[in-house]
Amino acid sequence: MRLTAFSGGRLEAQALRPVVDRDEVIRRQRLTAEAFHLDQLGVDVPLGGARDIREQAEAAELGQVLTASELLDVADASRAAVTVRRALARLQAEVPMLATIAAGVGELDPLRGLIGAAISSNGEVRDDASPELRQIRAEVLTAHDQLQQRMQSLAASPSLRPALQEPIVTIRDGRYVLPVRSEARGAVPGVVHDTSASGQTVYVEPLAVVDLGNRWRELQVQERREVDRIIRELSQSVGDARADLVDAIERLAQIDLTIAKGRLGREFGAADLHRTGRQTWLVEAPGELRLNEARHPLLGPDVVANTIVVGGEHHALLITGPNTGGKTVALKTAGLLTLMALAGLPVPADAGSTVPVFESVFADIGDEQSIEQSLSTFSGHITSIIGVLERAGEWSLVLLDELGAGTDPTEGAALAVAIVDRLLASGASLIATTHHSELKLYAHRTPDVVNASVEFDLESLSPTYRLTIGLPGQSNALAIASNLGMPDDVIEAARTGLSTEERELESMLAELRAQLAAAEDRAARAAADAERAETLRREREQELNQLAADSTRMREDARIRVRDELRDVRRLLDKSRREIEAARLAQAEADFERAEAAGDKLRSEPEPQREAEPEPANVVSFEAPVEHQAEGAEVIVVPGARVWLRGIGIPGEALSDPDERGEFDVQLGALRTRVRLEQVQSTGEPPAENERGRLRVPAAPWSPSEIEIRGQRIDEAVPHVEQFLDGAARSGHGRVRVIHGRGTGTLRRAVRELLDRHPLVTGYATAEPKEGGEGVTVATLATTR
Repeated sequence: MRLTAFSGGRLEAQALRPVVDRDEVIRRQRLTAEAFHLDQLGVDVPLGGARDIREQAEAAELGQVLTASELLDVADASRAAVTVRRALARLQAEVPMLATIAAGVGELDPLRGLIGAAISSNGEVRDDASPELRQIRAEVLTAHDQLQQRMQSLAASPSLRPALQEPIVTIRDGRYVLPVRSEARGAVPGVVHDTSASGQTVYVEPLAVVDLGNRWRELQVQERREVDRIIRELSQSVGDARADLVDAIERLAQIDLTIAKGRLGREFGAADLHRTGRQTWLVEAPGELRLNEARHPLLGPDVVANTIVVGGEHHALLITGPNTGGKTVALKTAGLLTLMALAGLPVPADAGSTVPVFESVFADIGDEQSIEQSLSTFSGHITSIIGVLERAGEWSLVLLDELGAGTDPTEGAALAVAIVDRLLASGASLIATTHHSELKLYAHRTPDVVNASVEFDLESLSPTYRLTIGLPGQSNALAIASNLGMPDDVIEAARTGLSTEERELESMLAELRAQLAAAEDRAARAAADAERAETLRREREQELNQLAADSTRMREDARIRVRDELRDVRRLLDKSRREIEAARLAQAEADFERAEAAGDKLRSEPEPQREAEPEPANVVSFEAPVEHQAEGAEVIVVPGARVWLRGIGIPGEALSDPDERGEFDVQLGALRTRVRLEQVQSTGEPPAENERGRLRVPAAPWSPSEIEIRGQRIDEAVPHVEQFLDGAARSGHGRVRVIHGRGTGTLRRAVRELLDRHPLVTGYATAEPKEGGEGVTVATLATTR
């Protein structure tokens, strides 16, 4: 209960009981697991303002008027409920069940707002709670100021000053009065409201301010009535919302209890069984109760953990050993952890544990003697066990402490064996403690019963509290007495008095324990060797993984370097190609200018009469007439001859004789290339010396001044932009626009990287807002016309 946040959660904790329905147990444990998960995440559910206001809500529904502080509690509880609902809604994926509980909280914000607008945090009704209250309080303040001023004026009046004990204004019975000397009572006409203890002073309300005082008191009464009306209406609103308020508090209490269970699990170290939401460790009864490394939750962090197993292969576990050795603690641990599991509380046990959902848990632990009922310890135990035998079945867990004790050892042992047989026949799971050696032999011979014992260190004469399943315990009475200084002859006489069977049994148990200790030592060494081997294996695996990672990283680095180098080579090739193309364009421009100059010169001279020769379309020509080959005539190409190629309007000059394949070099303006004879349409005579250098240059092709590449991939867009820039430069555009869009900026960066390295681009900038802004880049070109 100390871990809950408010009284509603504490009431839920007090009412918590184990349940026998497995689905309900699983639901509770899933909620606990979610709370434990929140605690591990460090998430604090805001329950600080929660109040249990269920009684106030029910009283308001019956017509009772709440106080201002109670109304503030209602507002705080409403705020807490809505805040928790919103907080857990954000954690729906992490804690779906808690979020579902919180989601049922009604819409209480209007009620909270209504109360908060009318009542301040210090419990006073606000001036603006209603227009009437605001008006009344304004009038109260005015009336009070007028009254104060009048009283101060009277107190300072020279005519009244001799009659006053002091020139001050005070209050008696809510009325403003002056302290008048009793002998001068007649000098101040008015109403006497009080007299001093000595009788020398009377407190008089002057007649001049009685009306003002009455007005002030009347306004105060109106104010109280208006405040009462507001409080009454707010109480009625709370009563109208009773169902939502009660439901919200019940949900907050359930959430508070669940969060407290998560914190309790952290304190217990009960993480292993609550990491997942499936809760498969809860099984149907009858089944095996297995508590791995179970810790009693009340014995602190240094408690010795023990594994307890019953049910399944063995239906009865008989624990033997010396007194104060921990038998009863093991018994209580099994019962307490089972009940905690069925109540939905965290269970401090390790993974691999299983808890059947028993329908009943019976326990007979401690001293049952009763003076009032004339019952001895033995009689008290037998009375309890009779009730257990009548009701226990296969869905029951039975815990019996000191079975068969408190009577004759022989009869007690026989009775204990009979009780165990009866419980085994009923199918119940039984854990019992005993000192009887007969029960040790019984457990050894009975397949459905298993021995267990608590260890005792003979050297330190102290129990180890370790539970060992499979071996019966030794009483160690003679060994303890000997270590404590009992004379040897007494010890030997006692040992002689033991029966042969008892001596053989003790000897066998000592031998078995020695063998068990040796086996545990060998197992510990084997486990240590296995751990070292596993450590070495992990280290070698880590080294191999590191080597593989290094190799992968080196290959990746090499691949990146090669890719970068290839990219640099491609960029260099692209740049060289553009520089060559730019040089060719510049040469062509120079040739064109020379041709224009030559044409101007020829046009200024008289031209001989000759038959006009048609010019190829779209061509500026400064050539002599072409002598076309006759149809079917053989094409003869010699160095220096003019040649017309099919589809090209510019005549070229043959630079070499055709080879055996019919290919030869030809100069077309600034371009030198190699063609085949089949491409030649006609030939002509070599140009005269004074005609050398005359050139037919095609008119510049048309190209747009902008390109849009929005929506294209970078590998598509960049080539398009390169082609566009080349065409735009040939067309003589000095300024072009590249429309790439805003987007993520990736395409814009790729375009500008291209513009940075393009030889024909002299600069670029972001377009003006009216031209597209960040979605458009404007480039300036070095034209080639």
